[in-house]
Amino acid sequence: MQVPLEKQLSEVLLKLQGYSVDSIEEVEYKGRKQIQVSIKSSLPLCCPICKTELPIYDTRTRYIYHASILGRAIVLNLKRRRVNCPRCGVKTEKQTIAENKKRHSKHLECCVLEHTVKLDNKSTANLLGLSPSTVYRIDKAGLIKLEEKLMENTPKMEHISIDEVAHKKYHHYATVLTNQEDSKVIDIYPGKSKESALALFKKYSDKLTWLETVAMDFSHSYISATKDYFAEHYIVFDRFHLSQYVNRCLEKVRREIQRDMPDDIRYIIKKHTRWLILRREHNMTQWHIDRLEQLKHDNEQLFEAYLIKEDLLSIFDKDVDRYAAKIMLTNWCNMASKSPYQAYRTLAKSIRNKIHILLNWFVKHITNAKAEAVNNIIKTLIRRAYGYKDFDYFRLKVLQRCGYLMKGLTHYN
Repeated sequence: MQVPLEKQLSEVLLKLQGYSVDSIEEVEYKGRKQIQVSIKSSLPLCCPICKTELPIYDTRTRYIYHASILGRAIVLNLKRRRVNCPRCGVKTEKQTIAENKKRHSKHLECCVLEHTVKLDNKSTANLLGLSPSTVYRIDKAGLIKLEEKLMENTPKMEHISIDEVAHKKYHHYATVLTNQEDSKVIDIYPGKSKESALALFKKYSDKLTWLETVAMDFSHSYISATKDYFAEHYIVFDRFHLSQYVNRCLEKVRREIQRDMPDDIRYIIKKHTRWLILRREHNMTQWHIDRLEQLKHDNEQLFEAYLIKEDLLSIFDKDVDRYAAKIMLTNWCNMASKSPYQAYRTLAKSIRNKIHILLNWFVKHITNAKAEAVNNIIKTLIRRAYGYKDFDYFRLKVLQRCGYLMKGLTHYN
């Protein structure tokens, strides 16, 4: 038996079960071309309450945004039949295309959510033939609905990272909690204070029962929050932030050494040795090694400062246990404390104060690299949208792009 064309258009092209197409026409609405499709139910008419089959009393028309084709929105012109039931009164037949009184269908909502993962709202609007405000409204409503299943879709974690990201000008930051195992954002919270970190820990306490490590930079707020909520041995400092901190100390030493030099020699040292001494030894080519040998003869003080830096960072390259690492770090601190450079003496004091946490690196080799990579994606997301005024919407967009929010999207074909 051949299936009527009206039913094929409805079920195959528009993915509407139980409806048939009456007519299709192209119209212009607010300067945009749309395809209006008149549809009606192909099921027997009955009272939606008592299920008694009755004749048509009258019809009501409802317009629903449903899909897009060739950059033009498809708007359904749904003819909803009504019945005059002797027991229930005048009732309108139920429809399954849109939720409640929404002006867009469930299919379009899923389609918008799939597009806005990779595109900004304006590009999505141009692609689907909708207005940017319509896309924003559909996108936000869909993300809020998906958030109801966020906790259910978030897995239990053993290794996490915590870091901050700027989401607006003038030092507006947000705390980002990342799962180290799959590089997914667990959640974000406004601010970068101790309270922000504690709020995230408390919210996901059930998911953190098997937690082993929390990777972070040297933020005092995050250190304090992790100590209070978990324990000190959970903290693992990111070694790359340590390298950055040590390189800043070396830069201070270099400036201190070249301060009393003549202008021409100071210029040569800054131009030809600044990036040389910041480079790690295992990243050097033969050309760098030759220049380093030349520096040893030209400026013995600067070469000595370079060796002090390398001695410290090389400890974290070794595969040693916690006890051996403690001896090495203690010896380095004793040596740096006798250094003529204030920057190294200050660094040695700081390492002594945090040595019990620094040693956690030699037990669990966890870095904050994945959290930093996620931060780059978040910054790209902000640039793509030219910023977000609404933090709640910004949070949902981050969880949509980098988190577990889209796992709740199951009914899109």
